[in-house]
Amino acid sequence: MNDALIQQLRKIDAFSEEEIDSLQSCLVEKFIRKGEHFLHLGQVSRHVAFIGKGLLMHYSIHDGVEIPCNFSLEGDWTGSLKSFTSGSATEIGIKALEDTWVQELSGEHLEQLVRSSPRWLLFKNHMVQLVFFTVTQHNADLAMLDAKQRYYKFMKEKPDLITRVPQYYIAAYLGIKPQSLSRIRKEG
Repeated sequence: MNDALIQQLRKIDAFSEEEIDSLQSCLVEKFIRKGEHFLHLGQVSRHVAFIGKGLLMHYSIHDGVEIPCNFSLEGDWTGSLKSFTSGSATEIGIKALEDTWVQELSGEHLEQLVRSSPRWLLFKNHMVQLVFFTVTQHNADLAMLDAKQRYYKFMKEKPDLITRVPQYYIAAYLGIKPQSLSRIRKEG
């Protein structure tokens, strides 16, 4: 199992070796090539995944254009939480912007883990809180910050993404026209 995943679990609570071994037995390693999907729009999400290496983009389609909602990279969990918990078709797609290695956890296995130990309920709650905080903060930034402030905050909080994500996706994620982002970058 990925050391970063074990460290992440231990930050949430004092997971025992037995509990970590239980998770390990549930994880399935999967390779996603650049441009391929972890989750297609309209699909029901049956898995969440821990990213060991690579970069994924969460997106929706508006007027035929991919609009990024979030980016997930090494050390992040990814998935469509709404679809995963409700069993409904997802309103977002998740595709690889780089070749990506993940360790998938099925909803069925997560429920088995939750039944086996209350620590896994803490883990599940932690994932829900992270998604909630991320979405809430991004929405607040779009509403309260001007384009330049959004870009500089993005640079400060996610410096790895500046060189790994195409600029047109960064512009769309920040709610900025690509030309405006180019101007902001030249001014900086």
